[in-house]
Amino acid sequence: MINIPDVYIIIGLAILSALSLWLNLRLWWSGRRYKREADSSRRGDRVVRGLISEQFAPFTETFKKLGWDPQEFKFLGRPVDGIQFQEDEIVIVEFKTGRSQLSDTQQRVKRLVEQGKVRFEEIRF
Repeated sequence: MINIPDVYIIIGLAILSALSLWLNLRLWWSGRRYKREADSSRRGDRVVRGLISEQFAPFTETFKKLGWDPQEFKFLGRPVDGIQFQEDEIVIVEFKTGRSQLSDTQQRVKRLVEQGKVRFEEIRF
């Protein structure tokens, strides 16, 4: 037979267990949210650094090694980074770092250029 003090102990332990479980779940959930926010922030920082570095890329040694004049580079930003004007050709340029890949739009632009579907249009006012 269970006496009254034993019932109080069992109820108290059950309440403590439920409270402990609730606190642990809450900590786990907030930790996941913090990790998601931190990951998102890091990705955003990388994007911002990439956008800034694209502005300075024409003035780097890598760009100069190609023999291109940075003053003849016109920055577009989207869908490609820019256009380099040479005496004998016009080059559409996309700067990439690390393992970054061409976006779907950039791949489409590349295919159009490779297929020769590029033209010059003169518009007069």
